[in-house]
Amino acid sequence: MGVGMHQQDEFGHDPGVQRTRAYFAHMEALDSRLIDRSGISRFDAKLRPAREMRFSLFESACSLAYKKGLLMDENKTMALFEICQDLAFQKNGLSATPSSTVFDPELVALAKEGVR
Repeated sequence: MGVGMHQQDEFGHDPGVQRTRAYFAHMEALDSRLIDRSGISRFDAKLRPAREMRFSLFESACSLAYKKGLLMDENKTMALFEICQDLAFQKNGLSATPSSTVFDPELVALAKEGVR
């Protein structure tokens, strides 16, 4: 048997890895929901730069939240991601229908700081 064949996922039992995988699954679901809700083609050339901007905004906003000493639980973190996604898609000219969720104004301000 070759190296790597039938190896178990040793990391899958690590709670940190499980949490990270759950975050990414949630992010992918938010991405799909926005695209479906907005009727955006999955082949639209604007998707790639919008997605890249989304992660850049999210990274900046998370860094700002940390610097400001904000406590970010999973719900706040995912809300911030969704705000960044909505902003990035709109800034890249995608006719994104924003979430109907009412977001914490402090989170919206963090995301908008990154747009500047």
